[in-house]
Amino acid sequence: MTPIGMLFQGFLSVLQPINLIYVIGGVVVGMVLGAIPGLTATMAIALVIPLTYYLTPTQSLIMLLAAYNAGTFGGSISAILIGTPGTPAAAATVADGHALARMGKPGKAIKTALFSSAFGCLFSSIILILIAQPIAKYALKFGPAEYSVLMLFSLSIIASAAGKSMAKGLIGGCIGLIFGCVGMDPSYTIPRLTFGVLKLSSGIDLVVMLIGALALGEILSQVESVASGNTSAQLPPMKTKDDKSFTRTDLKSTILHWFRSSAIGCAIGALPGLGPALACYIGYDVGKRRSKHPEKFGKGSVEGVACAEAANNAVCGANMIPLLSLGVPGDTGAALLIGAFMVQGLTPGPLVFRESPETVYNVYAGLIICNLALILVTLLTWRIFTKICSLETTIIYPCVLMFCVVGVFALNSSLTDVWIMLFFGVLGYLLKKFKFPIAPLLIGFILSPLFEKNFRRALILSNGNWGVFFSSPLCWIFWAITALSVFYILRSKRKDKNLTDGM
Repeated sequence: MTPIGMLFQGFLSVLQPINLIYVIGGVVVGMVLGAIPGLTATMAIALVIPLTYYLTPTQSLIMLLAAYNAGTFGGSISAILIGTPGTPAAAATVADGHALARMGKPGKAIKTALFSSAFGCLFSSIILILIAQPIAKYALKFGPAEYSVLMLFSLSIIASAAGKSMAKGLIGGCIGLIFGCVGMDPSYTIPRLTFGVLKLSSGIDLVVMLIGALALGEILSQVESVASGNTSAQLPPMKTKDDKSFTRTDLKSTILHWFRSSAIGCAIGALPGLGPALACYIGYDVGKRRSKHPEKFGKGSVEGVACAEAANNAVCGANMIPLLSLGVPGDTGAALLIGAFMVQGLTPGPLVFRESPETVYNVYAGLIICNLALILVTLLTWRIFTKICSLETTIIYPCVLMFCVVGVFALNSSLTDVWIMLFFGVLGYLLKKFKFPIAPLLIGFILSPLFEKNFRRALILSNGNWGVFFSSPLCWIFWAITALSVFYILRSKRKDKNLTDGM
């Protein structure tokens, strides 16, 4: 049977009523857990896996993929409504998404995130179907040197995210880089910056840091606001019909961003170890530079939400490229999916296309259909989330604090993680108080271990020869992209300064 015929059969299989129930169940579980700070999309997969032991391979995998995709999107719901990303993948959505919600446009923000996420995953699913094996084989050519230069390019985002003060942005980025070094030295297994705390030997969990800096930092700011006598509703009411709609104008302004960010997400998802947290920031940064109105980013821009959400959900489908073709997981969630394949007696890799091609094409069809199910479920439930978050700040933020503490403790059943969250909460509050941007801190923290590991590995393999970072065409391509990125950032900052001086 031809690939098109097998894909058609895959759709017929997934669209059976019993299979649709599993898809919708996966979407609901993933979206709810993704929206609760600390209970990430990875945890959604981990909780669903035991429920799939007695299901068929198709039912098991489409339910898990639905939970994975919906969990990645679910983080944007809490990011928009309460300024707290439910998952690291939604970290870049907070600024514009929550700003739109505070303007009385939570419906517009959620629908923008929804359609952007669905487009990103559909885009990556099509790429997966068409060119999974060639892309995966090309991704194997990335060695430590190539990854190092790629991370260097990614670090240039810190300057772009610095806001009006380059100095404050770079300070925030350096703080993030330092915190990313906490834990065991990757080469010599010597504890660094742990101050005798055994729990810190394994490093600081990204989710703990995110919830502390963004969620708890915002809660402390609200406590200060309430102490000043402000007990208004967390979200103002919507004023016009367009405030709850994703309009044709919004579509025109975001469609190009969708394609660009989805392509970025696909590229990052096809490279093992990077994940959606990095994709959302790169997609957001590139979208800001290419936008006709970059000054609106961070202040309630529909384009900003679209850029971040299309990029992070495109990783979901793209992660399946190395998983199916090579048996290599793209991130932690994809690693759990490998376990689900093995439970069903399947081994991801080149042989799966020969041993069980019908399951592979059922997975392709399931990826596409779970997006449609996600759109349906979200459109039916978003008003409930919005009404809950429209309560007064004195009601909603104690509940958010409870979810943060429970979610962080549930990660590793560790009270130390709760104390680490409190520390980053105070740090996030102080940074916000003194007008330091939070994004550079998060970017530095995410990239620090990735950059260090690959940088040191490249030097070890080359016996200390620095020429290894210029030894392949891919390295030169990334150096050129980095140079162009720095040039455009500096030019943009100079223009902003000239405009400010001219006022």
